[in-house]
Amino acid sequence: STTLLGDDAVRYVGAQDAGKPFFLYLAFNAPHTPYQAPPEYLDRYKDIADPSRRAYAASITAMDDQIGRVVAELERRKMRDNTFIVFMSDNGGTRNPMFAGAMADLSKARIPCDNGPFREGKGMNYEGGTRVVALANWPGRVSAGTTMKGLLHVVDWYPTLARLAGASTASCRPLDGLDAWPAI
Repeated sequence: STTLLGDDAVRYVGAQDAGKPFFLYLAFNAPHTPYQAPPEYLDRYKDIADPSRRAYAASITAMDDQIGRVVAELERRKMRDNTFIVFMSDNGGTRNPMFAGAMADLSKARIPCDNGPFREGKGMNYEGGTRVVALANWPGRVSAGTTMKGLLHVVDWYPTLARLAGASTASCRPLDGLDAWPAI
């Protein structure tokens, strides 16, 4: 559940020494098939008739609330100004029922994802499956607004984060990723 992941993340941040760096990887499974959300979140979207779309919207709101709790804990611990937050997805939204898994009967509900102008979605090599919006936030170090219009791949995060942490990747096996900090 999204709340359980949020609870664990807040507890983890709360247990850290504010004077030492730490790494938190928080991977929510929402929004994801089957599209589900707690009743209190579904109630916020009563006006959305399609049950899958309503659950999709509700699960995003539930995830957003949990991310807000983690950020609030960082602020409470006076750690926010020295925290680099990256938010991204591993793929575009599902557009093909073949990749929808166990979900509502598609004769009564539709796949709720929308990848904008991009063709297809999750599981496909078209831009709808591979191009996703991401954000990087670090007060005083990453400027607000769009800072990068080019492509960045998940494999680029390892060398980027290693450099920011002052770690060397020289003794690693050859990396596919590149340090993207200059572009960020």
